[in-house]
Amino acid sequence: MKYNGIIAKKLSYLKDQLAELRSWELGTVEDFTYDFMKRRAVERMLQVCVEAMIDICEHLLAVQDIAPGETSVENLHKVAELGFIEEPTRFESIVRFRNLVVHMYESVDPAMLHDIVQNRLGDIDTFVTQIESQVMDDDTPDA
Repeated sequence: MKYNGIIAKKLSYLKDQLAELRSWELGTVEDFTYDFMKRRAVERMLQVCVEAMIDICEHLLAVQDIAPGETSVENLHKVAELGFIEEPTRFESIVRFRNLVVHMYESVDPAMLHDIVQNRLGDIDTFVTQIESQVMDDDTPDA
Protein backbone atom coordinates (compact mmCIF):
# COMPACT_ATOMS: atom_id res chain seq x y z
CA MET A 1 0.00 0.00 0.00
CA LYS A 2 1.32 3.44 -0.89
CA TYR A 3 1.44 6.28 1.58
CA ASN A 4 2.19 9.79 0.44
CA GLY A 5 4.40 11.15 3.19
CA ILE A 6 1.65 12.85 5.19
CA ILE A 7 1.76 10.15 7.83
CA ALA A 8 5.56 10.27 7.99
CA LYS A 9 5.44 14.06 8.49
CA LYS A 10 2.87 13.79 11.25
CA LEU A 11 4.81 11.02 12.99
CA SER A 12 7.98 13.11 12.81
CA TYR A 13 6.08 16.11 14.17
CA LEU A 14 4.73 14.02 17.03
CA LYS A 15 8.20 12.80 17.97
CA ASP A 16 9.57 16.35 17.90
CA GLN A 17 6.75 17.67 20.08
CA LEU A 18 7.16 14.86 22.60
CA ALA A 19 10.90 15.57 22.84
CA GLU A 20 10.17 19.26 23.37
CA LEU A 21 7.57 18.55 26.06
CA ARG A 22 9.98 16.24 27.85
CA SER A 23 12.64 18.95 27.86
CA TRP A 24 10.48 21.37 29.83
CA GLU A 25 10.88 21.51 33.59
CA LEU A 26 7.34 21.62 34.93
CA GLY A 27 8.22 21.66 38.60
CA THR A 28 5.66 20.54 41.12
CA VAL A 29 1.95 20.48 40.34
CA GLU A 30 1.58 23.59 42.46
CA ASP A 31 4.36 25.43 40.59
CA PHE A 32 2.85 24.35 37.29
CA THR A 33 -0.63 25.46 38.35
CA TYR A 34 0.59 29.01 38.92
CA ASP A 35 2.67 29.23 35.74
CA PHE A 36 -0.08 30.33 33.37
CA MET A 37 2.08 30.52 30.24
CA LYS A 38 3.64 27.10 30.74
CA ARG A 39 0.25 25.59 31.49
CA ARG A 40 -1.24 27.02 28.32
CA ALA A 41 1.79 25.96 26.26
CA VAL A 42 1.56 22.38 27.55
CA GLU A 43 -2.18 22.33 26.96
CA ARG A 44 -1.76 23.49 23.37
CA MET A 45 1.13 21.13 22.58
CA LEU A 46 -0.80 18.16 23.92
CA GLN A 47 -3.89 19.18 21.99
CA VAL A 48 -1.93 19.41 18.74
CA CYS A 49 -0.21 16.08 19.40
CA VAL A 50 -3.59 14.41 19.77
CA GLU A 51 -4.85 16.21 16.65
CA ALA A 52 -1.91 14.66 14.79
CA MET A 53 -2.86 11.21 16.11
CA ILE A 54 -6.44 11.76 14.98
CA ASP A 55 -5.29 12.99 11.57
CA ILE A 56 -3.08 9.92 11.15
CA CYS A 57 -6.01 7.64 11.89
CA GLU A 58 -8.26 9.49 9.47
CA HIS A 59 -5.59 9.42 6.76
CA LEU A 60 -5.03 5.69 7.21
CA LEU A 61 -8.74 5.10 6.83
CA ALA A 62 -8.93 7.32 3.74
CA VAL A 63 -6.05 5.49 2.08
CA GLN A 64 -7.92 2.24 2.68
CA ASP A 65 -11.13 3.78 1.25
CA ILE A 66 -12.86 3.37 4.59
CA ALA A 67 -15.20 6.10 5.78
CA PRO A 68 -14.20 7.65 9.09
CA GLY A 69 -16.32 6.96 12.10
CA GLU A 70 -18.46 9.50 13.88
CA THR A 71 -15.86 9.96 16.61
CA SER A 72 -12.11 9.93 16.90
CA VAL A 73 -12.34 7.05 19.38
CA GLU A 74 -14.28 5.06 16.80
CA ASN A 75 -11.50 5.77 14.29
CA LEU A 76 -8.92 4.40 16.72
CA HIS A 77 -10.85 1.13 16.76
CA LYS A 78 -11.17 1.05 12.98
CA VAL A 79 -7.42 1.60 12.61
CA ALA A 80 -6.83 -1.19 15.12
CA GLU A 81 -9.09 -3.52 13.14
CA LEU A 82 -6.85 -2.83 10.13
CA GLY A 83 -3.83 -3.86 12.21
CA PHE A 84 -2.12 -0.47 12.46
CA ILE A 85 -2.35 -0.23 16.25
CA GLU A 86 -2.92 -2.61 19.13
CA GLU A 87 -5.12 -2.00 22.14
CA PRO A 88 -6.96 1.10 20.91
CA THR A 89 -8.48 1.53 24.37
CA ARG A 90 -5.01 2.56 25.54
CA PHE A 91 -5.32 5.73 23.44
CA GLU A 92 -8.94 6.56 24.16
CA SER A 93 -8.29 8.72 27.22
CA ILE A 94 -5.75 10.90 25.43
CA VAL A 95 -8.19 11.42 22.55
CA ARG A 96 -10.93 12.27 25.01
CA PHE A 97 -8.52 14.69 26.69
CA ARG A 98 -8.34 16.57 23.38
CA ASN A 99 -12.14 16.84 23.37
CA LEU A 100 -12.00 18.30 26.87
CA VAL A 101 -9.42 20.90 25.83
CA VAL A 102 -11.38 21.87 22.73
CA HIS A 103 -14.91 21.88 24.11
CA MET A 104 -14.59 22.32 27.87
CA TYR A 105 -11.42 24.41 28.01
CA GLU A 106 -12.57 26.17 31.17
CA SER A 107 -12.45 22.81 32.99
CA VAL A 108 -8.90 21.71 32.19
CA ASP A 109 -7.23 20.75 35.46
CA PRO A 110 -3.55 21.76 35.67
CA ALA A 111 -2.84 18.62 37.71
CA MET A 112 -4.19 16.52 34.84
CA LEU A 113 -1.90 18.31 32.35
CA HIS A 114 1.05 17.80 34.67
CA ASP A 115 0.21 14.11 35.04
CA ILE A 116 -0.09 13.59 31.29
CA VAL A 117 3.36 15.09 30.67
CA GLN A 118 4.94 13.23 33.56
CA ASN A 119 3.25 9.85 33.10
CA ARG A 120 1.29 9.47 29.85
CA LEU A 121 3.49 10.64 26.97
CA GLY A 122 4.53 7.02 26.62
CA ASP A 123 1.06 6.28 25.23
CA ILE A 124 1.71 8.67 22.36
CA ASP A 125 5.17 7.12 21.88
CA THR A 126 3.51 3.72 21.63
CA PHE A 127 1.04 5.02 19.06
CA VAL A 128 3.91 6.43 16.98
CA THR A 129 5.92 3.20 17.23
CA GLN A 130 2.96 1.02 16.28
CA ILE A 131 2.03 3.14 13.27
CA GLU A 132 5.66 3.38 12.15
CA SER A 133 6.08 -0.37 12.36
CA GLN A 134 3.12 -0.86 10.02
CA VAL A 135 3.50 2.07 7.64
CA MET A 136 7.21 2.81 7.50
CA ASP A 137 8.14 -0.83 6.94
CA ASP A 138 6.17 -0.60 3.72
CA ASP A 139 8.43 -1.00 0.66
CA THR A 140 7.17 2.29 -0.66
CA PRO A 141 10.05 4.79 -0.83
CA ASP A 142 7.83 7.83 -0.27
CA ALA A 143 6.07 6.52 2.82
